[in-house]
Amino acid sequence: MTEPRITIIDVARAASVHPSTVSRVLNGRVELSLLPETRERVIAAAARLGYRPSALARSLRLRRTFTLGMLVPNIDNPLFPPIIKGVEDVAHARGYNLILCNTEDSSEREATYLRVLRERQVDGLLIASSFMADSTIAELRRDRFPFVLVNRGSRGANDLAVLVDNEVGVAEVIEHLVGLGHRRIGIVAGPQTTMTGQQRLAAARASLREHRVKLDPALVAVAEAFSQEAGYRAARRLVLATEPPTAIFGANDLIALGVLRAIREVGLECPDHISLVPSSSARRSPRSTSRSGTWARRPPRCSSRRSKERTSRRRAWSPRLTSSSAARPRRRRRWRGPRSSGGRRAPRRRARQQDVQRRRAHGLRGPGSRRP
Repeated sequence: MTEPRITIIDVARAASVHPSTVSRVLNGRVELSLLPETRERVIAAAARLGYRPSALARSLRLRRTFTLGMLVPNIDNPLFPPIIKGVEDVAHARGYNLILCNTEDSSEREATYLRVLRERQVDGLLIASSFMADSTIAELRRDRFPFVLVNRGSRGANDLAVLVDNEVGVAEVIEHLVGLGHRRIGIVAGPQTTMTGQQRLAAARASLREHRVKLDPALVAVAEAFSQEAGYRAARRLVLATEPPTAIFGANDLIALGVLRAIREVGLECPDHISLVPSSSARRSPRSTSRSGTWARRPPRCSSRRSKERTSRRRAWSPRLTSSSAARPRRRRRWRGPRSSGGRRAPRRRARQQDVQRRRAHGLRGPGSRRP
């Protein structure tokens, strides 16, 4: 048999006060003028009885639940954990709790979570799911339900949204690849059913046109989702082609990891054979082999020319070798000006002079001397 729930009336009876007094004390109403003894007596009675306030009753009274709901498409995406942490830290500091829902890019799970969150009377929604239909967002807007879009846009001009500038980010990636000398650039785009996928593919095409680089339609592959497996399936057609691209642009980090897997599966390496750059390098993945999440270098033709320039430069600046030590280059000292007699330079100068004299006595060539 379960014990009866302790109510605010039980606490008021134990503290010999009115129930409204108990409510104001436990809710921290600082404007309430009470004797310190009365306040301490109420708190002691609640602790002794094990009273726990009812969140449901509080929400009904205040018409607020102090909870927020957040929908993310894939918790494995390294972009979202820092965002979730920031949301949770700010919500906790303001007395709110966060309910996190992972939709796994499924429209069915998305609709279910959205219905449950609204039934639980959350105070607001943070929507990072890219597959949510515009009609669903329009319904939230029509019902005046508070929501904020995260990393995705909408057709509504007045919707609150925290966005990534896809045009600028993609343009910087394409400019980086073109600057390295790549002209045959492949694209593994995100799903075109999402606004993010559409914007990044359009930005990549516009940036290539701006740099006067022709985009071969055969070098464009569209992933079914922003996931590693989808990126792998989309990239296989590019890397198995008779003439694969010299560089590939991935729509996000997970797609780029899938592209990397496809490249290595056919016996190629990044960036030795194919350069790879994701749209957003949020954080280094444990499976990546690059510090910044970017695997890019010049195409082989440019790399060979640059290596020849470096080799000729090293040859031009190689020092002469002395006859006494053919394997050790002569160390060239830089003149830093005279010093006083009490400085450290005078003993070094005398040591060099003594070394020259010894070399001359043995018939060896040394700095500043000539063979007799």
